[in-house]
Amino acid sequence: MVREVALEASAGAIVLAWRTGEQGLRLRVRGQDDEILLRCRCDRSHWIVREQFEADGVHLLVSCHNCGRRQRYVFEGAQRPAA
Repeated sequence: MVREVALEASAGAIVLAWRTGEQGLRLRVRGQDDEILLRCRCDRSHWIVREQFEADGVHLLVSCHNCGRRQRYVFEGAQRPAA
């Protein structure tokens, strides 16, 4: 099952996995049984997604391709690249 969630309402989520599809960006989030389908306020919901590896951990950076709204998540499901 998939549940639609507004970008603003997803702040603070800890992402375990993500994928894109015809409907948009789906996130598997800690503590949620269902995947969430991320929706932007502009209703376009086309996303630019980046995994950012930093000293303090891995983050998922999501930006709406249409209006530029952004969100940053802790990404626990990422594998660090080999050194």
